[in-house]
Amino acid sequence: NIKLNKAPTDLKNTRQVAFYVARLAEDKKAHDVEVIDILSLQDIADFVIISSAPSAPQLKAIASHIEDSLSKLGMEPAHKEGRYGEKWYLLDYIDFVVHVIQDEARHFYNLEELWSEAIFIPSPEWNE
Repeated sequence: NIKLNKAPTDLKNTRQVAFYVARLAEDKKAHDVEVIDILSLQDIADFVIISSAPSAPQLKAIASHIEDSLSKLGMEPAHKEGRYGEKWYLLDYIDFVVHVIQDEARHFYNLEELWSEAIFIPSPEWNE
């Protein structure tokens, strides 16, 4: 799908970049991808993007694809964790945070509950 690989035209629009990141995760077969608007709840970031995969190699492929694609657009994470981990990658771009998490760990940590009062943006909106 060409749309999945299309970079946002306005890199200053964090919402569009967050949607792009979600599509990048889907490109590498991530599942249960969520884009969560947390701006009204926290001042740590505007958006959280969460995606899952069943295996360590797939987690790494998803996280690497996101990081490499954003790097080509001149965006580098301010902080990252789990680069060599097997259950969870975190990429912090200040305005948005990306979690790529193994299925079991996602269920255990229940990140969606942490942000339950936030605005969950449905995938049809970010896949337009």
